[in-house]
Amino acid sequence: MAAKKKTGSRIRIKRQKNQTPSLITEFKKILVGIIILSFICLAIAMTADIFLGAHSLEKQGKLVTDHTGRMEIRDIKGKPENIRKYEIFEDIDNTVLEKPVQQQSNIPKIAIIIDDIGYDKEISLALCNLNSNITFSVLPFAPFGKLLSEKLYSNGSQLMLHLPMEPVEYPKFNPGPGAILSMMPPDILISQLRDNLKAVPHIAGVNNHMGSKLTSNSDQMNQIFTILKKENLFFVDSRTSAKSQCKPSARLLKVKFAQRDVFLDNFQTPEYITGQLQKLIDLAKKNGSAIGIGHPYQETLEALSKELPTLKGKVKIVRASFLTSVPG
Repeated sequence: MAAKKKTGSRIRIKRQKNQTPSLITEFKKILVGIIILSFICLAIAMTADIFLGAHSLEKQGKLVTDHTGRMEIRDIKGKPENIRKYEIFEDIDNTVLEKPVQQQSNIPKIAIIIDDIGYDKEISLALCNLNSNITFSVLPFAPFGKLLSEKLYSNGSQLMLHLPMEPVEYPKFNPGPGAILSMMPPDILISQLRDNLKAVPHIAGVNNHMGSKLTSNSDQMNQIFTILKKENLFFVDSRTSAKSQCKPSARLLKVKFAQRDVFLDNFQTPEYITGQLQKLIDLAKKNGSAIGIGHPYQETLEALSKELPTLKGKVKIVRASFLTSVPG
């Protein structure tokens, strides 16, 4: 009997020893499972955070990506939401820029950039015929964007990409196809930018369409300027925001840069546009150069048709690139 009890005790001890490693193994499996689940939850949370801005659009519309990869807001019927044909001018930066005064012996220089090219063929080509040094900035994916790019380039004009960027008023106002949005992660932003650059042939530089929100974001402007540097493109800040980070980004990435001094046609009357053109000339006389931005309005065409011939010998109209330089 004593031998049997001794044998039984050995068997129980052996079973306990065998059970202990089994429990440890099960515990390890549970721990690994918890860790994997935590990583999955973290990944889901990060993804949700990236696209969090899209959830706030559910009542007004929804963010969609079309077959080309372009992201935009569409309403519940699937139509693009409130895309403006031309610039909006609420809350633009109207600060008069101080520039180093040039030698007075030099004739003052002005650059005139016509934005939002791609919708009106006749006015765009008529503006081109006024002076070959007028610069034209073309919207990506506009109905006549590529056609006008080819015609204007063949006529000797300098072309820019008019890059749609998110305004403070977004999604109330949509910059249109190809817009760069603040909710975009870096890879999507850069991909969209490259698509926009390819959409407009013969460009020498870029300026922003809207963008009062996006140009205030230094990280995203740095991402954009990294690509502009690689493509050897200059940038003109339309100054739709007083908080613009474009100049610091241009300085950091050593991209040739300039800023808009005057909007010519916030109000579409020939008298107002003539007054703004004179303001542009006065700034050029004071600082040596100035940049004005206008749009393909009939009134802008009328005012420039009348006034530009009178400027000969007083100021020189130059291409936008001529007034760009790497910020010091």
